[in-house]
Amino acid sequence: MNRENDDAATAPIYAMPDDSPGFGLAERACYHLLSRRAEDVVILDLRGLSDVCDFFVLASGQADVQVKAMASAVRRGLSKVGQKPVGSEGEGQGRWVLLDFVDVVVHALKPEVREYYQLERLWSDARAFPVAEEHLASEGFRRRQPDLADTSPAPGDDQR
Repeated sequence: MNRENDDAATAPIYAMPDDSPGFGLAERACYHLLSRRAEDVVILDLRGLSDVCDFFVLASGQADVQVKAMASAVRRGLSKVGQKPVGSEGEGQGRWVLLDFVDVVVHALKPEVREYYQLERLWSDARAFPVAEEHLASEGFRRRQPDLADTSPAPGDDQR
């Protein structure tokens, strides 16, 4: 076997959750999404698959106002740790809001929009890590996010 020509043999293997800064930022975004009752929150690991970013965070909200609130919570929460999006789309409409934090791109979508565009299917080679409130109570989360660890993402709590 010629390893120089075998990309699969040399491609790095990643596992989530991990201690990478990108995963930490994605995980923090999930915390803020869940603070606005986001549903079906998932982190897609695009490392080795995309040159655009390392992680997608996908989350569904039932109404335009909820999708906007989810995006606002992420924007506000990540800005408190010095992360501001380099770009955003859709914040006026609220059907699909995209926030680009370079290594992490957050997508807050209405379920019908998420179903139509099928980003999980489009990126089916990516490893997927579903994030629910139970994850936020895990020891790993508390270690990686000590400032968020003693709190739960209570809906409507603007202190986060």
